Amino acid sequence: MQVRVRLFGAFRDHEPQGSVILDLEADAPRVADVRRGLQAYAAGHWPRLQPGLLGYSAFASDEGVLREDDPLPANGEVAVLPPVSGG
Repeated sequence: MQVRVRLFGAFRDHEPQGSVILDLEADAPRVADVRRGLQAYAAGHWPRLQPGLLGYSAFASDEGVLREDDPLPANGEVAVLPPVSGG
């Protein structure tokens, strides 16, 4: 299954077009599958990605934040949201 991952924050610095397409092998992909797929993609394409950033990032659909075991939305599109801080 192909999944479009929209990128925000620090992830957008690595892909100026704002998204990547991942080919997932899972029959019924879940958010955890997207996280693993994006980690593999990053290892080959984003050499300057801060280690561990993806592990602290959230995934969301148009409906809200997704959990690791949640199935992917029917439209096959999610966003990865890096953690933010500030005051």
